[in-house]
Amino acid sequence: SGCRQGALLVLQDLSTVMVPPPPIGSNDSAALSYVEASNAVTNGFFAHRLDKENAAMESLRLLQQKDAVVAQVSGMARFPGETIVSVAYPNREEVIQSPCNVLGDQSLLLKYLNPHIVVIMTMSSSGNGDSDGKDPFADALKSPVTAEGAATTTKQKRKPAGAGGVTPETTQPLVDEEPNLFVNVIDSVSGRVLYRASHANAVAEPVAPSLLVSENWIVYSYLNARTRRAEVGVLSLYEGMIDNKGLTAFTTPEQSAQFSSLDARESKPVVLSKTYSLAKPVSALGVTSTRGGISAKMLILSGIDGQVFTVDRKMLEPRRPLGQVKDSEKMEGLRQYSELIPMISYLSLSYTQTVEGVKHIVSAPTDLESQSLVMAFGGPDIFFARTSPSRGFDL
Repeated sequence: SGCRQGALLVLQDLSTVMVPPPPIGSNDSAALSYVEASNAVTNGFFAHRLDKENAAMESLRLLQQKDAVVAQVSGMARFPGETIVSVAYPNREEVIQSPCNVLGDQSLLLKYLNPHIVVIMTMSSSGNGDSDGKDPFADALKSPVTAEGAATTTKQKRKPAGAGGVTPETTQPLVDEEPNLFVNVIDSVSGRVLYRASHANAVAEPVAPSLLVSENWIVYSYLNARTRRAEVGVLSLYEGMIDNKGLTAFTTPEQSAQFSSLDARESKPVVLSKTYSLAKPVSALGVTSTRGGISAKMLILSGIDGQVFTVDRKMLEPRRPLGQVKDSEKMEGLRQYSELIPMISYLSLSYTQTVEGVKHIVSAPTDLESQSLVMAFGGPDIFFARTSPSRGFDL
């Protein structure tokens, strides 16, 4: 007497199979009606698939053809010369307390909350950006173009002060070091790359890079072979900004209630980024989850030394100023930018316990807003604890 639920599996030949299969003597009427309604009311019913061997993602649109449902490729993102090392999606069950951030001057930063984004972290196949020749993305960053149209990697020789101008043959490259780690923010409906960040000297051993998506934040960690330390990159995605006089009792900004991933102008976010350093490599990333999303968000990290600890997300804020902190920024709780993130002992969840081989960290809310349950697993040990991101204000 309950509602019958099923799933459509897209096969390699772009045909679909319904699971569980329909009863004998019937067709996929439920799947056909749902796909037909989705294409009639909205822009369509979409899916996507990843090809890790060829570092590509295909966006698929499900269409009705006679008495069957087939998938049609509607977009594609390819990364030649790279391999996929990690993939992350937004948490569909995450509670978002506010769709904007209130700044110290009462302005509003609108969060970019696109449920269709997928973040793919890739690395150059050969470790230095070359695979079967060249990586066009890395070459575009690394090599300038001469007058004849050929790329050159010749570095400019140091000249004394007062020397003549630079000739085209000795033009300084745009980037001295070739990037080999890339973070790609992709819209899974349109297949467009919304943003692409790159880093150089990244290595995948002894700890593979980690990736996390929370609200409008993207956090990732990797090891830098040159500096010999762990680095944490943060991307913050926003739709736009409303100034302190744009929203009053008499004025209302023009905002559209509809969002379409197929519109290139609306779907591209404004991205703020920063990179921080940690004293120890990170093997897994997580974030606290609470019932109403009111408590502060804490980033949960697991180090290769077996410790599970938390870091206030404000410490990783990309908007931390490089210079002196203004009064309006102090009202937001922003601090002056410091590259090194301190590891505070009393924020360690594992205390004196050692948790080996952690690869995944998940969090779940409780009936109390101030409490969050955390589980770290993936190796021989399983760790479970309760934490209070904003202390026990409702106990």
